[in-house]
Amino acid sequence: MLPLDAIDICLINELQKDAKQSIKQLAQKVNLSITPVQQRIKKIEQSKIISKYVGIIDPLLVDKKLTVYCQVTLVKHQEAYFKEFEQFINSRNEIMETSYITGEHDFLLKILLRDMIEYQEFVLHKMAQLKIVSNIQSSFVIKQVKNETKINLSLKNADKQ
Repeated sequence: MLPLDAIDICLINELQKDAKQSIKQLAQKVNLSITPVQQRIKKIEQSKIISKYVGIIDPLLVDKKLTVYCQVTLVKHQEAYFKEFEQFINSRNEIMETSYITGEHDFLLKILLRDMIEYQEFVLHKMAQLKIVSNIQSSFVIKQVKNETKINLSLKNADKQ
């Protein structure tokens, strides 16, 4: 793991706030010249601490008004079943996140859809058709209270590396 100092952490935090900032703006914020800032960012990117830069879209403005969390249980805990399910989820654009979890269910899916009709279509004609799925339980988001993409880093994070 790449050792991080206070300047690296400041750059990472700034890029998480606004990745479109210029190198010049970032250099001013950390009191360095442009070249060392470029070198540090390149080093951070090469270490995969920053894995990619993206534009974050408001789902409501692109007609994706329904967020659903589905808990999925597979018929058996066999590697072939997990691989088949992973192939399914990776082929579905409406599935935004998937986690393999402990407890009663095997997977937790975050699904973004237009409405209940699209949800019904997805569950009945896509997911329920998988013979490896034994149970699907869904919860619908009424109101999103917090949706943060920034991972807050501090010098304490750097000391642990």
